[in-house]
Amino acid sequence: MKSKMTSSLIKFLTIFFLSVAILAGTLLILRPKMKTLDIHHSMANEYTSFKVDFDPVGIAEVEDAYQEDGVVHVILRPVQEGETSVIVYCNHNYAEAGADSFNDFAVVDRFGMMHTATYDFNGVQIFILAMGLVFLFSAVALFFWHHRSRKAAFFSYKRILDFGLGIFFLIQALVLIAAAILAFMRPDLQIRGEHFFRLTTLSMSYLSILSFPVLFIFCLLISLSNLSLMKKEGRRFSNTLGILLSILLMLGIIACAVMLYTFPMTLDLNAKDITLILIRGIVSTLFFYFECNLFSTLLHCQLAGRHTPAYDKDYLIILGCGIREDGTLYPLLKGRADRAIAFYKAQLEATGKKAFFVPSGGQGDDECMPEGEAIRNYLASQGIPEEQILPETRSVNTLQNMQFSKAVIEENVGSTELANNIAFSTTNYHVYRAGILASDAGMNADGMGAKTKWYFWPNALIREFIGMLAREWKLHLAIIIVITLQAVFTGNIQWLFQIF
Repeated sequence: MKSKMTSSLIKFLTIFFLSVAILAGTLLILRPKMKTLDIHHSMANEYTSFKVDFDPVGIAEVEDAYQEDGVVHVILRPVQEGETSVIVYCNHNYAEAGADSFNDFAVVDRFGMMHTATYDFNGVQIFILAMGLVFLFSAVALFFWHHRSRKAAFFSYKRILDFGLGIFFLIQALVLIAAAILAFMRPDLQIRGEHFFRLTTLSMSYLSILSFPVLFIFCLLISLSNLSLMKKEGRRFSNTLGILLSILLMLGIIACAVMLYTFPMTLDLNAKDITLILIRGIVSTLFFYFECNLFSTLLHCQLAGRHTPAYDKDYLIILGCGIREDGTLYPLLKGRADRAIAFYKAQLEATGKKAFFVPSGGQGDDECMPEGEAIRNYLASQGIPEEQILPETRSVNTLQNMQFSKAVIEENVGSTELANNIAFSTTNYHVYRAGILASDAGMNADGMGAKTKWYFWPNALIREFIGMLAREWKLHLAIIIVITLQAVFTGNIQWLFQIF
C-alpha cells in the first residue's frame, strides 16, 4: 500500500511540475507581448491626431496611437514600476467641436508587465491559452497512465481516478482553449481579465447544468430500480442508496442553477461580488469533479463485470456471500459458483488445462456451516472432482477472502511463490472492488462476474461506488483542496500577477 501511495505522489508531482513548466514557458516566450498595454476606446469621430498625458509622468510612455475599425488604440510601454493616470486627447477636423478625450489607469508591475488597475491586463488571451494547455497536458498524461496500467494493474482505483480526472481536465482545457482562440480571432470583442475571471467560474456551472438531461435519466432509472428492489426485498436503508444518490445529484444541479442565476453575472471590484462568484465557481467545480468520478467508477465497474479472463488459470477463487439455513446456496452465491464452473469447463475444452477451485467464506452466526464448505458441496454436486476443490473456511469479508485464499493456494503450491494465473468469481457489480482488495492482499488476480437481477444491480453498483469513495477519502480530500485552490487562483489571476 505504501508503494502505491508513493507512486501516486510521484505521478501527481510529475503532472504538477510539468504543468507549471508548460505555463511558465508559455508566459516567458510570449512575455514581450505582455509588456505593452493597449488602451482602447470607441471612436466618436474621425480623428487627425492624439495627445497623451500621464499623471505622474515617468511610469509609462506612448509607443503608438492609431484608429482602426471605429476604435482608438493607444499602445503604452513600461518605463518603471508604479501607477499612473492616462488621459488621451483626440483631435478631429472640426476645430470648433473641440477635442474628445478618454482616460484610464495603467500599472507597471515589478516584472515590467502592464495592466490596468482593474482586471484588465495585456496578454489575457495568452494566459487563457497557457492554462488551457496545462489542463490539456494533464488530461493527456492521465489518459496515458490509465491506458498503460490496463495490463499492469487492471483492478486499481488509480485507473478510475486517472480516467475521471482526465475527463475533468479535458473539459476545462477545451473551454479555455476555445476562449483563447475566440479572443485571438475576434480582438473586437476586447476580452479582458474580468472576462477570464467570469469564464473560469461560469464554465463549470454551465457544464454541470448541461449535464442535467443525462443525470435526470440516470436518476430516474436508478430510482425505479430501487423501488423494485424495496418491493421485492424489503425497505432497508441499504436498498435506498440509489434514491439517496439521485436526490443528492438533483440538489447539486439545483444549487448550481440557483447560484448561476442569483449570484452576480458581472464583476464589480468589491469583496462581496468576488466572494460570491468564487463560491459559485468552487461549488460548481467540485460538483463537476464528483460527476466525472461517478461516471468513471460506474464505467470501470460495468466493464469489469463483463470481463472474461484468459484461459490460462491455475486457481479459481469463488467469493462467498451467505447461504441458506440448510446449507444450500442463495441464487447470488449460486451464480458466482456457476460462473466459475462455466469458465472451468470452457478453459478445459479450449486448452485442456484443469484449474483448482478455492471456494472462500467462513461461517456466520446464522449459518449451519462455513460458506466455503457449502460452495464445495455444490461444486461436487455439479461434477467437479473433489481433488480439484480447496475450500477456505475462515474469512468474514472480501479482503479476508483474498488473504486466506492466497494462503490456501500457497500451501497447495508448497511455496510462498504464488501461481501467477489466478482468477476470482463474484457478482458483476463487485468485480472491480474485489480486484482492488486482491491487490491489497498481495495477489495479482483476474476477475469474472456473474449476472444478477436487473433491479439489484444498480443499487449494488452505487454501494460499490460509495465504498471505493470512502476507501480513498484522503486522496479525494487532497484533490478537492487542489482543485479548490485552482479555482481561487485562476479567478484571481490579476492579483497573482501583482503579488508575484
